[in-house]
Amino acid sequence: MTRAQPMHPDDRRAALLDAAREVFTKKGYHAASVSDVLLIAGVARGTFYNYFDSKRAVFQAVLEGLMESVEAVIQPIDVAGDIASQARDNIERILGAALDRGAWRLLFTEAIGIDAEGDALVRDFYARAAGRLERALRTGQAIGVVVEGDPRLLARCILGLVKEPIFQGALAG
Repeated sequence: MTRAQPMHPDDRRAALLDAAREVFTKKGYHAASVSDVLLIAGVARGTFYNYFDSKRAVFQAVLEGLMESVEAVIQPIDVAGDIASQARDNIERILGAALDRGAWRLLFTEAIGIDAEGDALVRDFYARAAGRLERALRTGQAIGVVVEGDPRLLARCILGLVKEPIFQGALAG
């Protein structure tokens, strides 16, 4: 292994996270190893452990970054504008973020069932997403642009309408 070039600690951490994401996306959590991450990142084992305690810790950081990137693409709806097109644009951005570099595999298949902490992280992500949708639906109902119905149930249905095509498309290749 060649010696890694000096980097700012934030840049080194980002490079490790990128390498870990690549490894977890290609191999899955269970088949991946810290050695695989080291090989892609081009760093020594000690450097990895300066930033992360374990494979599980780096996986957690990768998941948190993915979830943040999906949440970050959502734009507030301007009720004075064309609401339907803004909603479609948000869905397209969410789909793009979820499909980016295999994020769907990590979010929908690898993250569940590793341990209670990982399951809690995924549940929290979905709860935040459902809560945000529920608030938006309530606002839409209040101004008369969203049909009446249980906003909590509608929010969960919308999540399913976004998640399932990604998952099915990924399964089909």
